[in-house]
Amino acid sequence: MFLNRSVLTIVVTLAIALSAGRAPAQAAPRVAPEQPTAWSAQYGEARAAMLAGNFAAAAEKFAALVDAAPDAPSRFLAAEMMAACRTWAAGGFVLAQPRNAQLAAPTLLEDRRTTDEISILYTNAVLYGLYAGIVLDVWSEPKSPGSAIPPPLLFAGASAGAVALLDHSVRLRYGVAQSIVSGLYIGIEEGIAWCLWHEAHSPYSSEWGGKAVTTLILATGTVGAVAGGIVGTVHGTTPGRASLMGSAAMWSGAVAGTFMGGMTGHSDTALLSSAIMLNAGAVAGILAGAEVSPSIARVRFIDLGGLSGGLLVGGLYWAAQDRSASGRGLLTATSLGMTAGLVTSWLLTRDMEIDQPRKRGEATFAERLLPTVAPATNGTGFVVGVASSI
Repeated sequence: MFLNRSVLTIVVTLAIALSAGRAPAQAAPRVAPEQPTAWSAQYGEARAAMLAGNFAAAAEKFAALVDAAPDAPSRFLAAEMMAACRTWAAGGFVLAQPRNAQLAAPTLLEDRRTTDEISILYTNAVLYGLYAGIVLDVWSEPKSPGSAIPPPLLFAGASAGAVALLDHSVRLRYGVAQSIVSGLYIGIEEGIAWCLWHEAHSPYSSEWGGKAVTTLILATGTVGAVAGGIVGTVHGTTPGRASLMGSAAMWSGAVAGTFMGGMTGHSDTALLSSAIMLNAGAVAGILAGAEVSPSIARVRFIDLGGLSGGLLVGGLYWAAQDRSASGRGLLTATSLGMTAGLVTSWLLTRDMEIDQPRKRGEATFAERLLPTVAPATNGTGFVVGVASSI
């Protein structure tokens, strides 16, 4: 038993022989009847797969050995190895060489934001601060660069500092940082869509003007970021689910806006459709994310598919029609291309890895199993650590 900070590890030896040398004669176990050569060879292959860290493949090999076992002890051994490998494969465990005979709890189980998430949040916080400073400049109407440049820079630094303070004081959960970013962009897109719709269908005398428009976009973005962080913290999420919510909102608004613009030729109808479908897409993204729980890599491929499809079909239409191409036709072709690209990329990536939310609090016994390889006096031993918080 090793005590390493807040981790208590109980090491349980599984009696899987990896002996590099012969054990002492007085400690030799009773010799069992020799098993058939074929079964022994298959068992060796399954054990090799397990020791290589390929637990899923090892579980399948041990499962085949259970039915083909020549005797009850062999059947029991194969069944135990199969159950262990299935547990480790489902939990996403990897083999790790212990340092100084101390076992650490798997980082994969930590309900904590990833480095990729927090880097994206920092980047967008700086952009948010720059825009907030620009909004202040719009209101104050500075007369020189010396008075116009400092506000964006100061707000950018303050935004980055706020993220650092939030991350260290609240300790953002897994997926929450990405949820904040997705909420921010949904709010910004919402503000842009409604502002453009209002400006498109209102007479010139009723237009809001630069101050009102920039302020509204900043406000909706702020509300979206706060709402995303609260929902992600309370209900739990993953980077992939949060990213899918943002992408579904964006592509729903883009497809609806371009399609309705191409069909009707009226900008106000197109923008209103885009604003409405943006909200519907966000809801659809939440529901789809809970169902398929995609990784953030899959969502990025889906985004690439939508972008590529829109550019490809829209570009081909423009090239084919040449000077006879119309704006309405280009919008329609682009919307159809984006739809085709999104559907195609969704289907092509359906076999990619999933990403489930991390559990808060104590992990189950099976989740706290940590397989590893450790040296022994007569060779090498395969051990399992049971990590628990103190």
